[in-house]
Amino acid sequence: MNYLTRDDILDLHTYAIERYGGLLGIKSQDRLQSVVNAPRQVMFGDELYPDLCSKSAVMVYLLLKSHPFVTMNELTAVLVLLRFLAINRAALRPEIGPSELAWLFRALNHSDLDKDGLEEWLRNSVVAASNADNT
Repeated sequence: MNYLTRDDILDLHTYAIERYGGLLGIKSQDRLQSVVNAPRQVMFGDELYPDLCSKSAVMVYLLLKSHPFVTMNELTAVLVLLRFLAINRAALRPEIGPSELAWLFRALNHSDLDKDGLEEWLRNSVVAASNADNT
């Protein structure tokens, strides 16, 4: 499993700010570190998040709910999701477009969907990158 580093997430956040505007800055170093460390957590010798979808869900959920950045937490979360999938040779199904992602992130922000719901959505929406190219 390939993981995103703190610098990777900061680069994605910087890209979001430079591309779309907003204030650059970290609101909480601790919350940002939680996002970085969450997918690697182990309890009693077992990974808490054992696969790509569960690891993706916890990172995205923490980015959205803990707001480690001053602005652009949502877009950073989208970019983190897409990049994390890509470095692990996966992608969202090709038919998932901006409107479905907007629905997903709106549902998460309004607490209509929780981390488990996000994980379930990812299990139904993530495919191997080669499968995404062939459909």
